[in-house]
Amino acid sequence: MTNLDEKAAAHPIFKSYIPIAEGIAKTIGSHCEVVLHDLTDISSSIVAIYNGHVTGRDIGSPMTDLGLAVLRCGKEEKYLLNYPNKTIKGKKIKSSSIIIRDDEGNIVGCLCINLDVTLLTMTGTFINEMVNVHEDNEEETFPQSVNDLEKRMIDRAQEKLGKPVALLEKNERIEFIRLLDEMGLFLIKGSINNVAELLNVSKFTIYSYLDKKS
Repeated sequence: MTNLDEKAAAHPIFKSYIPIAEGIAKTIGSHCEVVLHDLTDISSSIVAIYNGHVTGRDIGSPMTDLGLAVLRCGKEEKYLLNYPNKTIKGKKIKSSSIIIRDDEGNIVGCLCINLDVTLLTMTGTFINEMVNVHEDNEEETFPQSVNDLEKRMIDRAQEKLGKPVALLEKNERIEFIRLLDEMGLFLIKGSINNVAELLNVSKFTIYSYLDKKS
């Protein structure tokens, strides 16, 4: 497949864009198509193309509908960046176009970069699904010891109550014990004694709080 039309190689304006187009394509890689359009001949506008397999085009393919709209309106933009496109086969394309003007300011061509982001989009969707969590679920921690586990559960209960243990009223202490019990803290041997010491009460008080929990 020929990458370059003889007309582009000889044209003084397009000639200067050819190494830029080739350099971009080779730098970014095979998923990046770079196209040089001669808009003086829209029915056969592509005069240079690299990695044409991205959109399935070749030398002599026509201008796109967007290019025709730009040409028709004579827009003053120097470039159009990061706009979405899709190919006939459903590939997702991220495109940018740089308008080429002659010395009199007339639009004579454009340099287009078409990046196939289909696989990246699919990978991004997969990654998002993999890392997605339900925010209303409890955050899991990975303690290094039983003491670390107890501390994390106690800290979490305090966070839910919104105040430190030292400032808890009796009804709040009962709620504090209820939260710890729901977390499973009291399945840990010796935890009742530790919590009793934390609250400065007896372990029998903890048992009474457990009896009162709803």
